[in-house]
Parts: sequence; structure tokens; C-alpha cells
Amino acid sequence: MPLFFRLTALTCGLFLLIMLQASGYIRPPAPLPPPEIEIQTDWSPEDLQKAPNIIILLSEAFWDITQIKSLKFSEDPAPMFHALQEKFTHGTLLSPMFGGGTANVELEVLTGHSMRFFPEDSTPYEQYIKQPTASLASLLAGQGYTTTAISPFYHWFFNSSEVYKHLGFSRFISLEYFNPDEYVGPYIGDHAVVRRIIQETERSPGADFIFANTMENHYHYWPGKFKKNHIEVKSHMSNATTGIAETYAQGLSGADRALQELVVHFSRLKEPTIIVFFGDHLPSLEKLLVYKESNYISGEDDPDFLEKMHNTPVVIWSNYLPKEAKEELHMSPSFLGPYVLNLAKRPGSPYTDYLSDLYRKMPVLPPKTYYKAMNIDVNLVKQYEDRQKAILELERQVAASSGTASVAGSGGVSNVAGGGTGGDSGDGSRTVGGTRTADSGAGGTAGNDNASKAAGRADANNGDARNATGSAETADSGTSGASGNSDASGATGWAGSTGGDANGTTSGTRASGGDTIGKPFILGYGEPLIEQVSPASLTVGGDAFGRSQLTVHGGRYGLGCTVFINGEPQQTTWQSESSLSVNLPKALTANATTLNVQVRVVDSKNRVLAASRIVKVPVQVKKH
Repeated sequence: MPLFFRLTALTCGLFLLIMLQASGYIRPPAPLPPPEIEIQTDWSPEDLQKAPNIIILLSEAFWDITQIKSLKFSEDPAPMFHALQEKFTHGTLLSPMFGGGTANVELEVLTGHSMRFFPEDSTPYEQYIKQPTASLASLLAGQGYTTTAISPFYHWFFNSSEVYKHLGFSRFISLEYFNPDEYVGPYIGDHAVVRRIIQETERSPGADFIFANTMENHYHYWPGKFKKNHIEVKSHMSNATTGIAETYAQGLSGADRALQELVVHFSRLKEPTIIVFFGDHLPSLEKLLVYKESNYISGEDDPDFLEKMHNTPVVIWSNYLPKEAKEELHMSPSFLGPYVLNLAKRPGSPYTDYLSDLYRKMPVLPPKTYYKAMNIDVNLVKQYEDRQKAILELERQVAASSGTASVAGSGGVSNVAGGGTGGDSGDGSRTVGGTRTADSGAGGTAGNDNASKAAGRADANNGDARNATGSAETADSGTSGASGNSDASGATGWAGSTGGDANGTTSGTRASGGDTIGKPFILGYGEPLIEQVSPASLTVGGDAFGRSQLTVHGGRYGLGCTVFINGEPQQTTWQSESSLSVNLPKALTANATTLNVQVRVVDSKNRVLAASRIVKVPVQVKKH
């Protein structure tokens, strides 16, 4: 090639490289294989006698989009999940929901109740879980487990804080207790949820049962949801629809990284642990656009719609169970809880025993229209339905007679915060007596679509009932061999069994809901602490410009924490989990001799969830 043409080509290449760098273009990173997980193998007989940690992580809208063969991905969006599939028990859950309705899937997993027996379009957390209700949480709490629920959404959504208390959880960490810098797009990132799972297991001395939700890959999936997509999709679909697929794949990779972090952590611990990871429902992918344009389905009348659009992935990892125990699963979510109990060799109840037996006979319960095609025994279905209804009725009766039913909307909150509008700020935090601001260096809040709006936004199926978490559990209506017509008064419930608890003792719990009555229940991290306020004193009128600033040190501070001065909320800047700051208006220090400083946890409805002690800060006349 002549020198002139070579120099021209080199110049053009350099010019193109400069232009690409100036435009912010970043080449997608090369796919990285998941790490080889080294699992502890030197378990002693004493180690294996310990009750294992049981961690159930519901990954929002998690589904293997690589099943759409007409789509080509620049890298595997879920390499860790695929690696675990090859070595550990995995399979599918026949979800009762599509595109939304997370709370209803949770109900099945935690309680064993089937959504097939509730009214269509109902949300049982709102209509039925108004009283102590037997569940995996109450059953395991009766065996000495520390039971924690984690969900990065508002504590009041679907009355979550009350529902979780009724289910027997001892702690519920909701959105108000996450940090402003933990957003990934419009929602809290999955990493933040995993971080709290790890922290909660570290804080308790014995075995843990943790049920957690995620939100990072929640609807919507339009391009621009995340700051940058590093996964490219090639397809014959329109550009807009391809963009939806790319956005979903990006969120999927976030979920996969969180799964990897969780597994890597517990693979290094000498604590027997079982991790159950599953998707609650398929993503709507904007009213089926991706599914249709990719030819994955022909439409809602596709003959394989149920199989293709309602089977969500599940994988069960353990750091101590033998690998030869690997199974391939296909079940309804209502059978997952009893399956995990058996896997962990934990004592069950007559109801979990019944469900385990039913699973062997009828692993999935589809809609009625599929009974014939799937050879479903209607007598088994009727027994299941009768038993479930008897259990729910018994729990209502016991609550009514003991006065333990909750008042709708109570939410476990105290008084309304003084002052302020209580509205949503539109950036993942909220307004309390003025615009509440997150630290300017905290990534993720700017440009967020706001989780409050998301709560009212329909996914694909009347909105996502997510984050209400909590699901009911059950008291049994008789022995496992009895028909559904058993006298409900003979119920013993999930919590009716006795067995060795997580600390080696033997315990039994009461029939109606696992003895949640009177048990301590902590929302988030309880009362915030003030350890120090700086400066220790202020000057009347502030500085030469009338400004005064206070920094409050203590913890544990999150999105819901607001500094109150003399009972009035102030514009608060979150600096860290141990530090908040406020800029005080001149009027506050103009005539005061003392300021009463307090930190309150306030929700998006301007209700106080918890409050610190009051610290008095003197205001002194400036010495000349």
C-alpha cells in the first residue's frame, strides 16, 4: 500500500478513536466466567448437626431471557446462575402470576397456600393476613431461628410491616432503612439487599431464616432506566423493542452478580447454609413486545403460553449438602417451603407433611382450564382447597377470640411527624417539612423514576404487588392423611410440631400462627442513635451570613432518617449510615437558648416509625 494511503488510514483511525472517546462510548467488557466456588468439605459430625441457615432470595422478575433463541447477547447476562444450574438442584416454579403480583407468589412460598383458591385478582396480604398466621418464619422461629424479612420498598406497601409481624418474623428491613447511595436506576440495587442478608446473619449467634426481595430489575424496561447498559442484544426486532431486551438483560446481570456475591460469601463460612434463589414471575417486557417480536410466542393465544410465560427459574445452593443430592425440580411455589424444610432436615408440621406428600402426587397446580391436559386429580385439588380454607378460617376465629387481629392500615407506626407535607420527593427519598436531599455524591438518586410512582404503576397484570412481602402461613386442618373436611378445630398448623430448635433444645409453638403474639418485632434497626452532635454549641443568629450547620453522629441512618429541631423536621442531608447534617435557618437560632435535636425515621406518608433520644444543643451569644 502506498505510504499516502497508509498515513490516511492511520489518521482516520485515530480521528475515529478520539471521536468515540469524546462521545462517551465504552466497549462492552468481555464476558467473564463465574469464579470457581471452593466449598468447605471438612465438616465434622457436630457441624452437620447444627441447624442450617436458610436464605430465600426472591429475585424480582428473574427469568432466563437467553431462552429466546432469536436474540444474540454480547455476553451471558446470568453466568453465575447458569453455572449453579449445572451443579446444584434447579428447575422451574409454575408461577401463578405474570408481569406482576410478587406478593402473591410470596404468599405461596411462605405459607403453602395456593393462589388458585383465592378470588381472581385478589391480594391476600391486603384481604386475609390480618391475624397471626402460621408460616415458614413462625415455624422456624419456634425452632430457635432468628427470622428476618428484607424488602427494599416502603414498609406500608400492602401493609408489609403488619403482615410480616403476623407471619412470625422478628425483624423487617424496609426501604426506609436502605441508603440513598444504594440506588441502581430507579430502585435499590440488588447488592444492597445481599449486603443486608450478610449483615443480619453476622449479627445473630445461631441459625437464620431470611426471606428477602429485590427491586433492581423491577418494571419498567424502557431504554435509559440504567445509566449504561454493557450488554448488547442483536435481533430482528425493532430498535425500541431491542432496547427493552437490553435494559432487562442489564438488570438481570445485576441480579446475577448479587447471587454470586451471596454464594461466594457463604462458601467461605463454616456455617451450614442453604440458599434458595428464584424468580417470582416473568417480566412484562412492555406488554409482551419482546416475546412477540422475537417470535418466542405468537401471542396471548399461544398454545404453550402457560409453559413459556409462567415457569420461572429456581436454583438451590448449599455449602454442605452432597452434590449427588442434585435434583431437577418442576413445582408450584406453594410446595417450595416444605421442600426446603425437608432438605434442611428441619421438623415440619402436619400441614407441611401434607404438602410434601401432595407434591409427590401433584407437583404443579395449574389453572382449572389445564386440569385435563395435565392429568390433574380434581379430588386432590378439592382436598387441598378445603384444607386451606379451613386453616384460614381457624386463624381468623382464633384472632377474633383473642383480640389479635390487626386494624387495616395500622402499619405498626406511631404519630404523624410534625410539620412538612409528607409527599414524595421524586428522587428515591421523600419530603418531610421541606425537600429532603441525599448526599450530592450519592449515585443513583438523580433521575430516578421514584419507587412511589412505581407502586402505582401497573406492570402487566394490575401492577406488581411486590414488596408487600410477607405471606401467610398455615395452621393445619387435621392430620396429613385426613380429607379437607377435617374439623378445623383440630388444626395444629405449621407451628404445631415440636422438634429440636436451632440451639439444640426442644420447643413447640401454638397452633394459630406460630405464637407470634407478644414476640418482639423490630422494624428496620429500631430507634436511631445520637452519639454526638457537632458543633457542641451554636451562636445566636449563626455566622456573619446567618448560617448554622449541625452534624449528627450515631446510626444507623438511612433514607427515612430526618433531623428534627424543636419538634420540626429539617432539610436533612444523608452523609453516611453514621452521619446526618442540616443547615439551620437563621430564625431557629435568633432567639433560642437551646435547640432540641432528634432523629426520627419517617416514612413517605409522613408517619414516624422510630425516634432517637433528644439531645440539647445550647445557643450562645457571640462574644466580642
